[in-house]
Amino acid sequence: MRRLLFLLFLLTLTSCALRLPTRPLLEPSVTAPLALTVLERGRYTLWYDCQRGEPHRFRFTLGQDQGQLPRLDNFRLDRDLPAGCKGQASAKAYSLPKGFHRGHLAANNHFDDDRAAMDASNLMSNIVPQLATHNSRTWYQTELLTECYRDLHPVTVIGGVVFGHAGAALDNDHFVESHGIATPEVFWKVLLTKDEQDRPQVIAWWIPHLDGLGSDLDPYLRSVREIERLLGPGEAPIDVPDTLKDQRPSHTWPVTAGCDRQ
Repeated sequence: MRRLLFLLFLLTLTSCALRLPTRPLLEPSVTAPLALTVLERGRYTLWYDCQRGEPHRFRFTLGQDQGQLPRLDNFRLDRDLPAGCKGQASAKAYSLPKGFHRGHLAANNHFDDDRAAMDASNLMSNIVPQLATHNSRTWYQTELLTECYRDLHPVTVIGGVVFGHAGAALDNDHFVESHGIATPEVFWKVLLTKDEQDRPQVIAWWIPHLDGLGSDLDPYLRSVREIERLLGPGEAPIDVPDTLKDQRPSHTWPVTAGCDRQ
């Protein structure tokens, strides 16, 4: 209950641009920029905190969807982490308590034209504990829109998660003992592509990690600059042209007609 009130308070504060704070809502654990390690994993890139064993950011670019390879749940530990870099202790499901998925940052389905790339997305360095409904409905909706718009123009996907390491943010850290990883408080994502007139456009969401949010993403729309502000000075700027960083659509882009959901 303590964590639920904490996250509802967070959502209330971030729901209006006029009330957006000048400092991050989740205090960064360090005041200097985070020392993140870049992990190149074939078709996607991770920025990874080796000290805590946490992925922080991901990035990849997609063209038209050319594949429908079946998904294999071959989750496995990332054996190619640098020496001394902490990884998860297990690739097994996050089973106790129930109601959590092994949540992908770079989605498996986005790479379904390439078995090696799909397998790479199942490395545990790309996986975090994620509430089942959040994964299968809310976060999935961002993945569905990515699948739709990649067939119109290439889409660059930039996103990440925010971990809390003090106070009420500890209440959801159920898998520290079994897997060695905390549970995120927030998921965020940016899509950079072009519109029908071939002009660059961007859309971004800052999504609290709560159960029952559904598939309506409108309450979580933010500009890229707002997300940078929420992330705080410990995170690098988001790699989007500055001229687009204040774009904030009034509604989430619609699912396109004939969108390939596979």
